Amino acid sequence: MDINHSTGESVITSTKGYMWFLSLNIIFCAWLLLRGTHRSDVEDLPLMLQILCGCIIALSLINLLITVKIKKNINDGFYHKLLPFVVLAFGLLWSVLFLNFTLYYQNPLITLMLTVSVLLPATITFYISGRLLLLFSAPLVVCLLYVEFFLQDKFSVAQVVGAVIMLMVIYSARYILLEWYQRVQRSEYEKNILIKKLVQQAHYDALTGLFNRLSMTSFFEECVSALAGNKKKLFMIVMDIDFFKQYNDMYGHVAGDKCLIKVSQCIEKSLRKDSDSAFRFGGEEFVVLTVCDDISQVKAISHRIQHNIAHAHIAHKGSRISSVLTISQGIAQWQEGMTLEALVEKADQQLYKAKEQGRNRVNY
Repeated sequence: MDINHSTGESVITSTKGYMWFLSLNIIFCAWLLLRGTHRSDVEDLPLMLQILCGCIIALSLINLLITVKIKKNINDGFYHKLLPFVVLAFGLLWSVLFLNFTLYYQNPLITLMLTVSVLLPATITFYISGRLLLLFSAPLVVCLLYVEFFLQDKFSVAQVVGAVIMLMVIYSARYILLEWYQRVQRSEYEKNILIKKLVQQAHYDALTGLFNRLSMTSFFEECVSALAGNKKKLFMIVMDIDFFKQYNDMYGHVAGDKCLIKVSQCIEKSLRKDSDSAFRFGGEEFVVLTVCDDISQVKAISHRIQHNIAHAHIAHKGSRISSVLTISQGIAQWQEGMTLEALVEKADQQLYKAKEQGRNRVNY
């Protein structure tokens, strides 16, 4: 489906539906022109009717070629703005054609039958856009009413009622189709929402909003692939909140969760958007994967994290080294052939050394 919600009713159902409508115009007019070619008992169409059929075929072919060229962009750009005038032109041509049919054959039923035959595919094509359907059908309905009231020798109530009933059936079909379309759109919207939720759950930590541990593997592989033939280097920063168990014991687990959220926000704030990614590794442990030129850039990231956490002023009376929350960090550089597990273990060793040396520090 090719829908532009921002333009409201001025869109059509789909490019294929519009091409189907144009093709039917060509087929219908071609049949009218050729119906007497191989039959001696059927007279040829008068010149005026042939000209009108030719105009409809020409207009349909031109718009069909344009539609094929622009494909899915029918609801955007210049043609989208031109579309109401094109649809109105079709409606006027068909109404004039039907009026001439009635005048020539002196049979109002012909106009009614032809009108219904053309309105049905138009309703199927333009059911989403009430404006386009109205532009196409208004000239036809006016033509039909004119024939019923002014071109008949004797006024027939039954024939008028029959015409009204047929028109009501056709237009009620539009609302049925529209209801079906809206139901499909709602279902599609709900499905997309569900997919987004599943993706969120699969790749992101529910509490902090950071990437989760499972998504770290794919990100690591992407980074390694991107480093091929590149002078840049991949580093991992593993960090752990100092004395977080004591924080939970003193402030409670609800406050502990809020603390984790604040820390994750400080970490995200410290990163470069284009080359750094943060992950919640588990519990109070976080990981950052970063592509840098050298270790100085990595240390700058680590110090920004420390600085932002310190300036968050998260009170921690259970800490043995500070009145506010602190964090210890270990940095490791990826080497050719090293697995993610090996890199994590190497960074964890540096984190352990940072804790041994008094915490609230970066070790490389």
